[in-house]
Amino acid sequence: MKTVTCVFVLLFSIFSTLVFSQGTSCLSPYSLILDSVSRNYTISSSNGNSSHCTATEFSGTGKITVFTFTTNASASCVLMNLSTSPVQAAEVTFYTGCSGGGNTQGPVDANAVCFSDGTGYWAPAETYTLSPNTTYYLRIWTPGTGTLTLSATNYTPPNNYCSGATIISPVATNDNNACNKPSTEVVPLDLCAFSLENTAFYTYYVENDGTSSIQLNNINCDNSASGSSNGFQVGFFLGNCGSLTKINCVTNSGGSVTASTGWQSSGTKVTVAIDGTAGSNCSYTITAFNAMVLPVTVKYFTAWKRPDANRLTWVTTSETAFSHFEIERSIDGVNFIKIGTRAGKGESDKEIYYSFDDYSLSPVQHYRLKYVNAGGKYIYSHVIRVNRNDIAGAKIIFSNRVTSQLALRIIDLPAEKLTIKIIDNSGREMNTQHVRINPGENSFNLNTSSIPAGFYYLMLSGENYRKTMPFIKS
Repeated sequence: MKTVTCVFVLLFSIFSTLVFSQGTSCLSPYSLILDSVSRNYTISSSNGNSSHCTATEFSGTGKITVFTFTTNASASCVLMNLSTSPVQAAEVTFYTGCSGGGNTQGPVDANAVCFSDGTGYWAPAETYTLSPNTTYYLRIWTPGTGTLTLSATNYTPPNNYCSGATIISPVATNDNNACNKPSTEVVPLDLCAFSLENTAFYTYYVENDGTSSIQLNNINCDNSASGSSNGFQVGFFLGNCGSLTKINCVTNSGGSVTASTGWQSSGTKVTVAIDGTAGSNCSYTITAFNAMVLPVTVKYFTAWKRPDANRLTWVTTSETAFSHFEIERSIDGVNFIKIGTRAGKGESDKEIYYSFDDYSLSPVQHYRLKYVNAGGKYIYSHVIRVNRNDIAGAKIIFSNRVTSQLALRIIDLPAEKLTIKIIDNSGREMNTQHVRINPGENSFNLNTSSIPAGFYYLMLSGENYRKTMPFIKS
């Protein structure tokens, strides 16, 4: 019996390998996991021609390897990093489905990217909109066999807008513009360009009177037009987001480039916009010279929506001669007011967690951090936006003078379970009900006949909503 079992397992293994060999077609694709982890995949034995790229290195019959991925509920951009071993050209083509014959169908050629050197970033074209929770296919052509190394993730670039510009300094920052969309805050001429496809924003503050500059190194650009790099376009601006003024622009290609602002006074805020020529996906390191050294390095800055507050959280990985953070809020994203402070640690090279709760809620709010060093100089973080759809159109209607019954109307609150309480000045619960809120208008009657005359609070609380309102029982 043991011998028969072993033979069966061996035959099943051989059969599985022959019939279900991964990556050979869209019926047996590799699964591309969107978790940022780098994995190696064997190039399949399936033969085929490149479907889009026209350069010499993409001619002739090569090998076809198929991958599939599924978008998240937010239909976030999917960013994939590719490299080949041995180094060889690679064409990535995007498909929306799989036919019964095993060949991918529905190619969207605008999403094809040609990697002459077999390495770089792929993302859907700026003109294409992914659907949520949807499966797509990637067909990767290579001239020969070997290994594909891929990592992929759901990614929303924080610096797609001026308000989220990445802060740069004399310390090199690694970045790419593959998932960025074309900017509407600047025009192509501002970047010495004919069109904008994937604009990334950066900012820094001039340290001393004089010329400041940025340097791009380790540049690798790929696009859908051919196998060659089409390069990038750069624009320099002064002023605030929403009213930027161009001071210089350059266009270039190659592995390294330096561009300058001209003479600027100390403390001047400079905004930089970078766009890939003809939609090129470019990876690079970016460094600013004659720029203030950051007093703090922030790993992330984000907001969480609590029922009764917006919780801002951020983590620093280093603090040098640092004083404190000032938390600022804005309704329109332009005019900010200070709403709180958090003291820094002064000197630290460890991760430090900070948080701040803002209980003043509005349907739309913007937040930023002000980093203040020990000498009083400061810079700002990127801006984050919080949409509170849970309170945007909700209306709570009742009379603030109540007798034997409190008639309550709840309008346009998202569906959820809600607890309704009446509490007195000491916090004692006088009446409690648990109700289910449906879309539209909901009406409830609370019996208050046994509650003594006086001043009370009506409290509504749920998973995504909380509101407290006063009333008088007479």
